[in-house]
Amino acid sequence: MPFLFIVFLTLLFQIALKGNILLVSLYGLHLQASPAFLGVIIAAGSLFPMFLASFVGRLSDRVSLNFLLTIGMIGSGLSLVAIYFLVANLWVLLAIQLLFGLFQIITVVSSQNLVGALSSEGTRTKNYGAYTLSVSIANFIGPLLVGFVIDWLDFAVAYLMLGIFALLPGLLFLVIPIKGVAKKEKDTVENTSFLQLLLHQKLRSVFITSGVILTGVGLFEFYFPIYTSSIGLSTSVIGVLVGVNALAFIISRLLMTPLQRKFSPEQMIGGCLLIAGCAFFVLPFIKAVPLLAVISFVMGLGLGCCQPLSIVMAYNASPAGYTGEVLGIRLTVNKAVQFAVPIVFGSMSFVGFFPIFWLNTVLLGFSGSSLLKWLPNKKNVTKSN
Repeated sequence: MPFLFIVFLTLLFQIALKGNILLVSLYGLHLQASPAFLGVIIAAGSLFPMFLASFVGRLSDRVSLNFLLTIGMIGSGLSLVAIYFLVANLWVLLAIQLLFGLFQIITVVSSQNLVGALSSEGTRTKNYGAYTLSVSIANFIGPLLVGFVIDWLDFAVAYLMLGIFALLPGLLFLVIPIKGVAKKEKDTVENTSFLQLLLHQKLRSVFITSGVILTGVGLFEFYFPIYTSSIGLSTSVIGVLVGVNALAFIISRLLMTPLQRKFSPEQMIGGCLLIAGCAFFVLPFIKAVPLLAVISFVMGLGLGCCQPLSIVMAYNASPAGYTGEVLGIRLTVNKAVQFAVPIVFGSMSFVGFFPIFWLNTVLLGFSGSSLLKWLPNKKNVTKSN
């Protein structure tokens, strides 16, 4: 199975994953969910990933990736398709989110592991670049499709469509074997102490930075549909605005390579967090669709580089032989944030949009300026990137 074909299959799955992020928010609002209960529903998708990311990472080192990708994608697809046949109900939506979260983490971790396993030292950066670019493209296509399908048809059809996007690559992984997967050294993961790595001095700042980034992304994914729906925009317009954000993600990731020649990952993340913080500050003042599109685009530029760069930071700070375990812990931290943000900020909905967006401005601004402040005053902090 050629590498680019594998990237294409993961793109199809990611369309389902990214589309569901918007769809679950809009469907929950359609079913009259309160902001607090909607937060619980959205957080449910991160519950199993929060506890199982590290375990799935270890499992993917020992079990056939073909098998794991098949189970993950088909399970995710069936979870989404099930809503088409079930009675519209908030508790059903909560159960489906839990189930989808379980299967999607198997897929996401196995996909990332597969990209690394199919890469040599010389091609790893390029291959991961292709993979993250496909995720960004899916982040553009998924919400766009969901918005238009809801307007033209209904929510159940949108879930059916996303389920098919997830099922199709799973069925292909079932029948087409993956060749060229490199064997891994065995005992490096077995001897790793989870707590030791979590409390490692250099890694701790990486995990905190990653959590801050995901707080910004999570707040946008959770509150932007609620905010735009509250000012009377249709689902198709909301889908377009979220798609604009995803388009900025694509552009920012295309700009990463030339920017990395001049700046370190820490400098780039610091600057990007400041940009995103400014966008969050002005967001609650904006109601015109063209200006919302500009804010969405600027926020995408700011946050778009951050997630791939936090992976680079994790790799750079990892003790020799422990990069896989460190990335698993990073994903656990990310999922813990994705679990907490909708619940915490959903329960704060009574204070209105201004304090919530401005609190995030303070968080992103402080983190961004701290990253820039702690750096040495050198033009080229690193040439390795």
